[in-house]
Amino acid sequence: MQTWLDEQSAETLYLSSVTIAELQFGIGALPAGRRKEKLAAILEGLLALFDGRILPFDLSAARHYADLAVEARISGKGFPTPDGYIAAIAASRGFAVASRDIGAFRAAGMTVIDPWKVAPRS
Repeated sequence: MQTWLDEQSAETLYLSSVTIAELQFGIGALPAGRRKEKLAAILEGLLALFDGRILPFDLSAARHYADLAVEARISGKGFPTPDGYIAAIAASRGFAVASRDIGAFRAAGMTVIDPWKVAPRS
């Protein structure tokens, strides 16, 4: 995953506000301790790195979410709501999704990149 990330131009990478909410929840749910503090600090650093590149769930994303959810239902597929929101944010901007959890995003009809499985460029 690190190799894939290092090969990308920073200005082409974005985070969704939904991803931030999921990370914040995961950290907040941890018991107090060094691990929680370390992960909170890492998240703050990540937010600083992505300043200006955190995408909201806006009206366009809401409309895309409805379309993706309807198409998934018609094809007999489903996906968790947060993943659907992330997919909709990406779809509304014409972006692919980079995630290890490819199943949910494929069910949403998205182009998905699994950074843990992408071969490094030569």
